[in-house]
Amino acid sequence: MFDRNMMGLPGMRAVMAALAVLALLQAAAIAGQATSLSWAISRLWEGTAVADVVSAIAAFAVCFVVLQLARFAQDTVLDRYSLRQADRLHRLILDSTFDERVMLSQTESAAVVATSAADGIDEAQTYIRIIPPKIIGMALVSLPLLAVEFAIDWPSGVILAVMFPVIVFFMVLLGRQSRERAERQYVAYTLLSNRFMDTLRGLDVLKSFDASKREERSVYSYSERLRRATVRTLATATLSSAVLDLCATLGIAAVAMMLAFRLMDGSVELATGLAALMLAPEYFAPIRSFASDFHASLDGKNALSAILGMLDRAARKRDAATAGDSAEQQPISWTQSSTLAFEGVSYRYDDGAHGVHGLSFTLHGHEKVAIVGESGAGKSTLAKLVAGFLEPAEGTVLLNAERVDLASRQWKERVRIIPQHPYVFQATLADNIRFYCPDATLDEVDAAARAVGLASLVDELPDGLNTLVGEGARGLSGGQAHRVALARILLDDKADVLVFDEPTAHLDIETELELKQSMLPLMEGRLVLFATHRLHWIEDMDRVIVLEHGSIAREEARP
Repeated sequence: MFDRNMMGLPGMRAVMAALAVLALLQAAAIAGQATSLSWAISRLWEGTAVADVVSAIAAFAVCFVVLQLARFAQDTVLDRYSLRQADRLHRLILDSTFDERVMLSQTESAAVVATSAADGIDEAQTYIRIIPPKIIGMALVSLPLLAVEFAIDWPSGVILAVMFPVIVFFMVLLGRQSRERAERQYVAYTLLSNRFMDTLRGLDVLKSFDASKREERSVYSYSERLRRATVRTLATATLSSAVLDLCATLGIAAVAMMLAFRLMDGSVELATGLAALMLAPEYFAPIRSFASDFHASLDGKNALSAILGMLDRAARKRDAATAGDSAEQQPISWTQSSTLAFEGVSYRYDDGAHGVHGLSFTLHGHEKVAIVGESGAGKSTLAKLVAGFLEPAEGTVLLNAERVDLASRQWKERVRIIPQHPYVFQATLADNIRFYCPDATLDEVDAAARAVGLASLVDELPDGLNTLVGEGARGLSGGQAHRVALARILLDDKADVLVFDEPTAHLDIETELELKQSMLPLMEGRLVLFATHRLHWIEDMDRVIVLEHGSIAREEARP
């Protein structure tokens, strides 16, 4: 179960070379142990004085120490390397998640990103730590020991050589089935993660519509699907381990029986028989070790493949964005005469759900456009496309009749998006408001905060604007978090385009109407795209686009 992608990890080739040297050293030490100990035991059995076999005992002790040191060095190298790679992968996932050129959580499933950064990293670390020495051990420990076995007693060597391809055959046969079941288990795990995270995000809405029990049954069905897939995978992996152990045990038993018969008829010496018998279990040890961690290797292989694939897609997107930024040196501006046209734009998520297809419309100047539709109609997807967080899979986007990449830094500098749940960083309230303008003075921050209705919050905080808020500090309500997001935009004079992705969906109507008084003034003199399912916002819009099942059902201008 060796993943070739693992060889692309930094420093892996050097680690494999070190493991190869240590494996050969272990093979030599094991062979030295077996020959010296068997010679010493046979001489003592014949009545030789202990003093005459001290050299053999000393040789055994040296080989034993060398073997333990080689194994300790192997474990140390792998522990340190796997830990470094786990830290590196974790850092890359986080960097890609918060890199505005990539926004990993926008292009990949948020649940997949979260589980990869948590459980997936641990499984990949375990895989990196256990698989390379097992693969190398089967080649550079077992095969040299087989050669030594042939040199000591060729009939025993023949038995071991015959058993090896038998074991490899069962490994391939059972490994293929185990891999398929492990992949199905990983898919079930991903589906459950996505479903559970979606449920958490929409918990308020589910409670409002009394649909929490129905969703609970749905999550339970997904968890049962994962449980059954896990049990089937464990059963197959356990069977695989049992078969490999059985083959190894039969091989050792066959060697022992043949040596017993030959010792009785005197065709083999005691020292030779003991050495051949001692080498047999060591010959099968790497195979049995591999079998014991078979299931862990399957989980780790799938996790590592998913993480590397996700990071590879993120790297390609980052390179494309960087190339686009270097190619587009001219800054983008948005004025009353500007137009942004979508022509046959489509986007589909990996799970095949939601998304949009065939969108064709034009945004003009400083108009305010409402995007309405049922849940799952594609409102959020369209908002993220305009904001540049998603890239169209099909179609063309034209800015003032010229093709434009909305994922470019030039466009994102002009756009600000307010999602359903604005993020409040663990920082002072002032630093949270300064998000787009880090050089703003405290007086400017205070003016922006009071203009959006945060005066009462600022006055009640113990240190005013310098109070630490966010996770692990002073918490903010949903309405207060949205006011912080509005204050960020009010403080920022570069934002020509505002995208609101159902910003009030989780708020009660009283809080929403109060917040609305602060939001409407910010929309003046800007292009506004407002995705919502609350229809009272339409009265303040210039145009309405209705989405159904990812397509534009109708489009009409407000009188």
